[in-house]
Amino acid sequence: MKLKPETLEKLRVILKEDFGQEVSDQELHEVAFNLLGYYDTLLQCYCEDNEKAEAPIVQHDYEPERQKA
Repeated sequence: MKLKPETLEKLRVILKEDFGQEVSDQELHEVAFNLLGYYDTLLQCYCEDNEKAEAPIVQHDYEPERQKA
């Protein structure tokens, strides 16, 4: 995936202002692609969880005894 130069420069500014980090172009690309990979993984986990949540609930015969008040 190719990122726009403007996007990379925005990331460079964030790294400098928020974290005090000066990074080379190579390091900037590494940070950007690591972030993309991280958020891609989070999105995949989120989608998998949503698919499981939408799956029908299977009723089991076992029901725990309720405690008397």
